[in-house]
Amino acid sequence: MSYQDIDKEIAHLELVFGKITTRDRFPLSYWHKRLVALHRSAMMPAQRERVARLEATLRSLAESRQTA
Repeated sequence: MSYQDIDKEIAHLELVFGKITTRDRFPLSYWHKRLVALHRSAMMPAQRERVARLEATLRSLAESRQTA
């Protein structure tokens, strides 16, 4: 995957992660798999930081689901 494609995927996930909840149609595991797929690509440091923030958001959602 090219750096531009990685940026597009990250931007898409950032948009979606700003809107998802634990009750969405797609389970959190689906989004986790999308993030894992990005780790298979060679990313720039800024891209890795963005993915790390997305992972933190997903963890937070998962934790809130467990406490609900």
